[in-house]
Amino acid sequence: MKKLLSSSVLIVLLCLILLCSGCGKKPQYTLTIAVEGEGTTLPNPGKNTYEENTVVTLKATPAAGYYFDQWSGKDGKSVSDANTIVMNGNKSITAVFSKFTYPLTITVNPEGVGTVATELVTDTDKDYEHGQTVRLIATPTAAGYHFDSWGGDLTGSENPVELLMDSAKSITANFIEVKAEIAAQPASSTAGQPVNGSPAVRVLTKTDEIPIPNVAITVAEKSGQPFQGTKTVLTNGEGIAIFDDLIFYEGNYQLVFSSTNLSDIESNTFSVNVAGAGTAVNPYLIHNLHGLMFIETHLNDFFRVENDIDASVTRESSYNDGAGWLPIGQSGSGFAGQIDGNGKTISGLYINRPSSDCIGLIKEIKTDIRPIVIKNLHLTDVEIVGGNNVGGLVGQITNSTSQFENCSVTGEITGMSFVGGMFGAARGVITNCSTNVIVTAGVGSWYAGGLAGVASGATITKCFAFGSVAGNYDVGGLLGLVQGSCSISQCYASVDVNSLPAITNSSALGGFAGCIDTDSTVSDCFSRGEVSGHDNIAGFCGYLRDANIVRCYSTGAAIASSDNCGGFTAFSYGAFRITNCYYDRDTTGFTSAGNGEPLTTAQMQDSTSYNAWDFTTVWAISSTINDGYPYLRNTPIE
Repeated sequence: MKKLLSSSVLIVLLCLILLCSGCGKKPQYTLTIAVEGEGTTLPNPGKNTYEENTVVTLKATPAAGYYFDQWSGKDGKSVSDANTIVMNGNKSITAVFSKFTYPLTITVNPEGVGTVATELVTDTDKDYEHGQTVRLIATPTAAGYHFDSWGGDLTGSENPVELLMDSAKSITANFIEVKAEIAAQPASSTAGQPVNGSPAVRVLTKTDEIPIPNVAITVAEKSGQPFQGTKTVLTNGEGIAIFDDLIFYEGNYQLVFSSTNLSDIESNTFSVNVAGAGTAVNPYLIHNLHGLMFIETHLNDFFRVENDIDASVTRESSYNDGAGWLPIGQSGSGFAGQIDGNGKTISGLYINRPSSDCIGLIKEIKTDIRPIVIKNLHLTDVEIVGGNNVGGLVGQITNSTSQFENCSVTGEITGMSFVGGMFGAARGVITNCSTNVIVTAGVGSWYAGGLAGVASGATITKCFAFGSVAGNYDVGGLLGLVQGSCSISQCYASVDVNSLPAITNSSALGGFAGCIDTDSTVSDCFSRGEVSGHDNIAGFCGYLRDANIVRCYSTGAAIASSDNCGGFTAFSYGAFRITNCYYDRDTTGFTSAGNGEPLTTAQMQDSTSYNAWDFTTVWAISSTINDGYPYLRNTPIE
């Protein structure tokens, strides 16, 4: 019994010992500190362990540009005003740091003469925080005022300017009343060279006439005429903006100078003369419509076109009272000089002179004092209306020594008689010229053609025409009438030829020529257009008299309201010859021989069908070119 009691006492004592050893250690708690914004804390951010009821002193230190705002988080409210926290449990707090913000006060001086716009350069959720960069843009709003300088917490005259917000700022935008005046007037000069006198503008304070530097002055031409050079210049230390590289071309000009919020000022009118001397070695240089007009007063001289020329202003109702361009060569002898078009284009030429004869870019050429040469000149989108002798390039040529080379015309040509896409009436030597035009002659008219209404005593080589031609008598895809021992070779027409609507007595219409007459010869040529009319209607030539056609062909249908119609020619008379000429019987619907030999389309597309034709140097044939029909090696196919 005693032994049992002793054991029990020992067990109780052991338990008391174990219980007493646990009662001497306090519980442990974690303080978790986070940071929002920029700054540091003591204790350091993260997890910190303390015994139960420990009073922890907190310290928050902001980074530059920040201030300590508050303790937040789950247990932020447990932090005392003395920045202590009692660890009677696990705690989680956040030290919140916020950026300083500063006011920006802007004053305009004088009041009401300008504004200052602000732009935030650095991204932020709040305006003007510490470290924010603000771009300031001062703009005058009252007429005659100019931004001068910044004052207050910002100095200098840079505009726009960037301002660092590292404290509260108060600035002033100073504006000053100024005036602008012409310092140097432009003087007459030569086309393509800097304007004489170097136009200049001076900007001064209105009251004290102190020069204002760094003012941007912009120059324009009053009527909108183009020119070259630096068009915006800053005033220098003397307040002067000098325009020393302005280049104009022939004409009369007036400059307008402008600057932000200043009144525009205008220069005197000045003239720019045509460059060159008008000789063969030093021709006059033509850059614009004014230069083309200059030719009228120098009809015997030499010219070279230097720029593409927009002539669309001739369409305006105010231009010559709506009559459009006045053709060059109004004097008795017409144009007697030379023009090198230099491959340039005159576009949009308009003429509306239905009661006037000899109408075109050039009125007429008739002097025989020397060869008249016009070359490398192209007219596009013309719209020309005249009486008799109307063409895109020249109305009438009577000079047998005239020479035309590599010229072209596109657009619409309308007249009475002697109407052509390039010439109304042509003579001389015409080489490598082409048209793509709508040609319309008048009721009861004679002679209309895609290239010329009439060719008389002319040599025409390697020329072609596209488009359409409508007329009454002697109408052709390339030429209306061929007469006077003309020589025409290696040319073609792909032109639809028609009589005028409601005309029942049209005669001599052909896909290439309406009538070939008087010892003329046409060789190595072809026509592809459809022809329709009343009498003497044919795919190549409507009326052939005392002339020769050699190695030519046609493919277009010929449609007539009479029986006098043919696949190649319709009527032949006198001492004529048709030698080794062919037409497509399948496309024309004709089969008669004698006036050209009929072939099937397959035969027409086979070079062996053509007797005595030169398929080495003159002709070529390919299934992918010209619909498989023969084409001319030396004349472009378009």
